[in-house]
Amino acid sequence: MPDKTSKAKKEPNRNGTHIVGVDIGGTNVRAALFDLDGTKLAEARNDTLAPRGPRTVAKQVSETIAKCLDKGNAAGASVAGIGCGMPGRITADGVVLWSPNFPSIEGVPLADWIAKPLGLPLWMENDVNVAALGEFEFGAAKDVNSLVMLTLGTGIGGGIILDRRLWSGFNAGGAEIGHHVVNPGGRKCGCGNHGCLEAMAQRDAIIERAALKIQTGRPSLLAQKVDSQVDAITPALIADCAHEGDEICIETFAETGFWIGVGIANMINILNPEMVIIGGGISEAGDVLWRPMLRTVKAYAIHESRLVCQVVPAKLGDDAGVMGGFTLVRRTLEAGG
Repeated sequence: MPDKTSKAKKEPNRNGTHIVGVDIGGTNVRAALFDLDGTKLAEARNDTLAPRGPRTVAKQVSETIAKCLDKGNAAGASVAGIGCGMPGRITADGVVLWSPNFPSIEGVPLADWIAKPLGLPLWMENDVNVAALGEFEFGAAKDVNSLVMLTLGTGIGGGIILDRRLWSGFNAGGAEIGHHVVNPGGRKCGCGNHGCLEAMAQRDAIIERAALKIQTGRPSLLAQKVDSQVDAITPALIADCAHEGDEICIETFAETGFWIGVGIANMINILNPEMVIIGGGISEAGDVLWRPMLRTVKAYAIHESRLVCQVVPAKLGDDAGVMGGFTLVRRTLEAGG
């Protein structure tokens, strides 16, 4: 069983002049040092080494933060706190209940394990929640009060801010937008259900749809580019071929845009946000994705709610996670605890 006896210091250092934002991914971890106004002063990256287990992950993250402080010539005593984004379901105490691509991490107090060797206060949240905070404070949503964020990639993540407050749900299970069902009986999802938004519109689903179309023998630029080797297909290549007029690829992204549009419409109808932000690598496919997606939103979202909701691309790119981590800490400072 994981050692849950150590507890990260949870009071911010109110004399601190710096904040560290951290984005923990299955492959890499990135840390950035900011002043209290949000100006980036230094950053460091490292391999996460997730397959080696949570102790190794915690060590890698701690060392990356220490390296970032060293690059920025910042002593630990000058740090007000550290804000981390981590994939999966994270409790308010920084215990990881579940996280994709991180073996044996269930129940691990990862925030404490990272913070203990640094001796610094640290807060941890789901990575897309943290990215949503970054976009809310510094990116596409800095002028709104409520938003939904979706990230499209290997999976589909979600983050929700309502009335300027991050909404994580009763027991850290909120904003799992990728796992609401849009097509009952559809493609099986990694969560075990069928027809989840993630199952219908994430990376492998897009590749699978294109590959099945190629295998029917229809003429295709995509098939020529990969020499009919479906293992060489990527969403980016499908998008490129779609922009060159490949009908198979245009259809593939039209179908993808439809399912994402259904998911967005559902969020608009349930939450009535001012903005929906779409990020992640797949969101960069361009008009071949956005046109069918927005057409579907228009068809299925309640008219009055749709009129007041902007559906826009994310602005911060890779900086959303570390900027969101910064925001986690600054909000704690501003709240007085």
